[in-house]
Amino acid sequence: MFKEKLNYLRQSLFIRNVATLQVGSFGGTLVQAVFGILIARLLQPELFGVYSLSIGLASLAGLLLGAGMQDAVGTLVGSAYVKNNREELQDVLAFLLKITFYAGLLTLIIFFFLPSLAEYFYGNSLIGWYAGIVILGVFFSSSFNAVVQLSLQVAGKIKSLALFVFGDQFLRSGLSLLFIFVGFGVLGGVSGQLIGAIAVFIFSILMWGRLRQAYSIFPSLKELFYRTKKVSIFKYFSFSFWVAVDRNMGNLYMVLPIVLTGIYVSTGEVSFFKLAFGYLNIVLSLLGPISTLLNMEFPKIQVEDSGKLRSSFIRISLLGLFISLILTFGAIFISPWAFRILYGESFLPSVSYIFGLMAYGALFGIGVGLGPMWRAINKVKVSITINLIILGAGIPLGLWLIKSYGLWGSVIMVTLWFTISHLASFLYLVKSLNKRP
Repeated sequence: MFKEKLNYLRQSLFIRNVATLQVGSFGGTLVQAVFGILIARLLQPELFGVYSLSIGLASLAGLLLGAGMQDAVGTLVGSAYVKNNREELQDVLAFLLKITFYAGLLTLIIFFFLPSLAEYFYGNSLIGWYAGIVILGVFFSSSFNAVVQLSLQVAGKIKSLALFVFGDQFLRSGLSLLFIFVGFGVLGGVSGQLIGAIAVFIFSILMWGRLRQAYSIFPSLKELFYRTKKVSIFKYFSFSFWVAVDRNMGNLYMVLPIVLTGIYVSTGEVSFFKLAFGYLNIVLSLLGPISTLLNMEFPKIQVEDSGKLRSSFIRISLLGLFISLILTFGAIFISPWAFRILYGESFLPSVSYIFGLMAYGALFGIGVGLGPMWRAINKVKVSITINLIILGAGIPLGLWLIKSYGLWGSVIMVTLWFTISHLASFLYLVKSLNKRP
């Protein structure tokens, strides 16, 4: 039986795709982590705290440009491709471009307020200017790149997708490190993000030409931009908006802890929490490809055999929990040596906060299938409601915890937010799926 199970896993297309995307994602994450370590060592705690707050503020202000809309239209792109409906595929991809453009315009308006906000909350307007440069990079990295990544996924070009994701992370992080190394400081770090994003944007356009030569169902750039002018912004808005909001809730949970922590503690202390939180999240990001591929796997199970949807969801969630337990305890065990060797003595205070985040990391994996399942059964609004309630109560509580207990307040806040959100959503879905025919 064990041998048969191994043969099934080896032959399963889904498992092979997960493994391939996992390699690309892990490679990119590893490179990002190595470059991040070198950036931290070059900048040291005070300036690295400024860099971290700039990235965090940019991520918060650029939520409209995040991966939410890409995930939202992923199901529509997959459906049109399977049906070989070229007209529908053009409309969906054109809609994605158009909504990203409008989101970019709104984000640029926010850009002009960032220096004032940074001055008010952190007493340093430069953090806002740095964040604005990062936002420009986010605009480039989330525009046409999203179209290429979705198209590669539905066409089954998972190896190319993995290389594309790896290259994006390598170039942006590598240029940030290079500019900091030659002496441009935090400004060089955020400028590297922008220049790297522009380079990947240009490459994605070139890649689109090759993809279209291999798969005629995809439109030319001329056809795509022409269709962008014609497609209505409301055609898929009602479906995609709630999915995008739900996806960005996850981004918000990742960004807010750093942004809120900087309000009450020094930039040097922000570095310690940022590295502890980021260290565990880098390890837990190995769960990401599973969640990405479930966006198409759960809808497929629902169509082919809806009776297996609940059991598949529970099995995958428990598997995710088991993986996160292993990853977290392994990461915590080596953290004292890892931080001493990689970051140096000046960042060793981060290690105690890694141990404090043990419960957060260990329980994180139960949420691996939540987003895909909410979208599969069309109950995204319930997910948004759950998370809005948790954040509505959690943000004031978190600010009080940080003000009262400093970085340990941030640790408690993060653990409560994620654990309550994941468990509440998991229990609701299990109960809801039990009632489905």
